[in-house]
Amino acid sequence: MGDYSYLPQQSEEHFVAHNRNDLDFIELNLLPSCLICFPLEEQSSRQFQDFWNWFMNEYSAKTYTAYTTYYFDQAYFENDFEERNNSINQLLYSATFEQQPPDFEYLNHQIHIWIAAHQVTETLFETEEESYQTAPVFDLLSSESDSYTQTVTPEPMANDPMQANILATLQGIQTALERRNNTPLPLFRGDAQDPIEWLDDFERAATANQYNEEYKFQIVGGYLQGSSATWFSQETDANAQHRIIRWTPINAGEENTSFTTQFEAKFRTPILISKWYMKLERRTQGPGEVVTEYAKAIRKLIKRVDSGRNWTEEQKIHSFTKGLKTDLLYALAPPGPER
Repeated sequence: MGDYSYLPQQSEEHFVAHNRNDLDFIELNLLPSCLICFPLEEQSSRQFQDFWNWFMNEYSAKTYTAYTTYYFDQAYFENDFEERNNSINQLLYSATFEQQPPDFEYLNHQIHIWIAAHQVTETLFETEEESYQTAPVFDLLSSESDSYTQTVTPEPMANDPMQANILATLQGIQTALERRNNTPLPLFRGDAQDPIEWLDDFERAATANQYNEEYKFQIVGGYLQGSSATWFSQETDANAQHRIIRWTPINAGEENTSFTTQFEAKFRTPILISKWYMKLERRTQGPGEVVTEYAKAIRKLIKRVDSGRNWTEEQKIHSFTKGLKTDLLYALAPPGPER
């Protein structure tokens, strides 16, 4: 995607070049956020004005340039997702902020949603141009607003497919806006990385962000790297024997086409299982370790070794008690026969 990490140094070098009138350096190192290089036009589009009002209020955006307005218009009127995405990236590189902005990927995502919402709003009100107001879009994207469905969503007219489609789009946008991006999702790089722990961490972050099963499956490919990314691409291909088409099985017989089950089957390797089993056999309660923490560690290892949940209670109890401190083990032992 991108980030802002190199921008402060680049900005400093660029403005130093302006001060010494180093035109050769400036020409080779144009800065999208520089108002000298990209002076503002007399009039920006109405859509950009709406956007900047929202962006400035919501994310403390400070300045923009002609570069910003150009790439906003490119993004706004582009239907191809990748082209729009690239234009939004360029837009972000050209804006400055009063304070540290949110994550680059998060802002990119929010701008995608804002554009879709604004376009739908324009469609809804295009026959009433005189009464057109952009406030519903601002309410929709404001982090403090929960009134979107009351202010924007009209009741569809009977037998009006256009309004029905618009309503469906609005509902899709509303669902997207309910998702959060506050908790970063982990990357899986393969090799010796623990696939069970990664899957647990991914589920935990997705739950915190209010991602549903469908959305988790849509985005998980972006968090797989190396051999795991290749595997996912192959297993979701239309020609795959058991094509993965969902996040997790809900009904019987869906295990072969679900990501979670097939991911574990692929990356929970015999080498890792052997390693976990050895750790489980050798695990003992450490000095100063409370019983609850020790039990948590044992459960974690059993989950990795026995992914099919086939162990008996006796096996689990044995794995827990064999490593307990001696005094606790005696306390748990049944009393001997009375004499």
